[in-house]
Amino acid sequence: LGAPLATTRQSWGAYKSDQSAVYLAVWQDEIKRVDGVTWVNVLGWDDIGSTFGREERIKHLDSIKAGMPAFALIKVAKDVKANPREMKEFNSDYVIAIKNHFRQPEGEMMQVELGERVLI
Repeated sequence: LGAPLATTRQSWGAYKSDQSAVYLAVWQDEIKRVDGVTWVNVLGWDDIGSTFGREERIKHLDSIKAGMPAFALIKVAKDVKANPREMKEFNSDYVIAIKNHFRQPEGEMMQVELGERVLI
């Protein structure tokens, strides 16, 4: 994708090398369809893990809000109940376009709307 991670252990996404797009890693089981719109969790107030990863994710979300093209890389967890999770695999055939449309239902994580698949 031409988007190197800042750190392989703490990054939750990455900017394309030429800063023309941002890619967010998201969990497949956190994709939800509500009233015909597809949403995915992107940030929770109780997210554990590195401060670096959380701060980097906030910068990525701010870039999307400012109009930067964005795409979701879909990860599948080995065990969706594990904490922290480990990745079993990811979809290497396509990414999903992220729309500049956010919401945060009461008591839930911040979510972003997903669009169409984009073949890699």
